Amino acid sequence: MAFARSAQIAPLQVLSDQITLLHRSADSPCEMSVMVAEVPPGGGVPPHSHAREEEGYFVLAGTLELTIGAETRVLAPGDFGHVPPQTVHGYANNGPVPVRFLAWTVGGPIDRFFEAMSRDVHEMPRDAGIMAELTSRFGIAMEGWPA
Repeated sequence: MAFARSAQIAPLQVLSDQITLLHRSADSPCEMSVMVAEVPPGGGVPPHSHAREEEGYFVLAGTLELTIGAETRVLAPGDFGHVPPQTVHGYANNGPVPVRFLAWTVGGPIDRFFEAMSRDVHEMPRDAGIMAELTSRFGIAMEGWPA
């Protein structure tokens, strides 16, 4: 059992996004992590897949363009999207205001990936090599990147 007060948790900066980790995979028998993400206008994550994790996205504020496989939907507050493991997905904030969403991942240590990204990747494309090593280590395949 765990409780979290998001106002007392320092967010991580992961490229364009601010991630507040509410629950860590190491504290869950099924490796569930839970976070609140804030994505500024123009921000997002390119298409990628996870070897083990499945993810859920629940929009709290703003609108999130979520692509899962070949389908793209614009999610508004109260909308939800589910991504099975090994499914290519990505998201973007194409709106004029920040997007906030609750995300949870089950089946792997995605929270440790976000911590490593926040610590080691600060400027692209300069840090692309470091990011490639981290995505490989954590079982994340970036669509269109060399294997």
